[in-house]
Amino acid sequence: MTLFLHQWKSELLKLFARRRTYIGFVAFVALELVIWLLFEFLNGEKRLAWLIARQGQSFEQYDSCLTLAFIIIGLSVLLLGAIYLALVGGDIVAKEGEDGHYRLLLVRPISRARLLGIKYLSCVGYTFLLIQFIVWTSFLLGLILKGWGGGFFVATLDPAILEFYPWDEGLRRFVLSTLLVSFSMTVVTSIAFFFSCFPMKPAAATIGALTYFLIDRIVRETGFMDSYDQFLLTKHISAWALALKAEIPWAVILRSMTVIAAVNLSLFVLGTAFFQSRDLKS
Repeated sequence: MTLFLHQWKSELLKLFARRRTYIGFVAFVALELVIWLLFEFLNGEKRLAWLIARQGQSFEQYDSCLTLAFIIIGLSVLLLGAIYLALVGGDIVAKEGEDGHYRLLLVRPISRARLLGIKYLSCVGYTFLLIQFIVWTSFLLGLILKGWGGGFFVATLDPAILEFYPWDEGLRRFVLSTLLVSFSMTVVTSIAFFFSCFPMKPAAATIGALTYFLIDRIVRETGFMDSYDQFLLTKHISAWALALKAEIPWAVILRSMTVIAAVNLSLFVLGTAFFQSRDLKS
């Protein structure tokens, strides 16, 4: 176990030694600043005030850091987050294969399955770190601009949710939903990791994962598969927002999280099986 943790630590150090690993963090800080500018100078707050007033609620009460943080997360995580998660997941195996590092790594007494397991855990850890970075920097921005306290206004189209919460309950719902979205987004990393196990360029693995994710999302938004949307991953990814409903549908959330866990495991097993058959030493 000590050796495994040491190898995992080495893999994480290798991952965060690459400059491209930090692109997502920089991009999200820039996005948060852009959204703040839009709210301040392009009447973003007026539109939010109009929407809250239509529900018969006070804008001053629900113009809080939780509301602002949720808007930023809702606008950015699923699409922009997928780009940077696919970038890291598609790079972590394919890049070392492209550079010929496996000839050296496999000289050591370590199995290919163990090597991939360490790399996959590093990808999952990166996923949680990036998503939580987005969550809490958004919260910090809201805290600086709006201060502590106030209500939590939730409005989403998919799934359709419109709720108002006091601060304490809103903070609990906010934390729960962001933990769920962190887990949900691991499926994007898993798709990119799966493609990365094939003999292809890192850019091809990244593009392959993003292509699948975007096709899945586009097909779902067309509405043609409404009767079969349980086969679309974006349906299960969006289940994180159900934690914000007044009555949380735990059975639906658990089903979606189980599907995501099963897809993650299946992609890791299939990717490892193909990687085992590759000739990496010649």
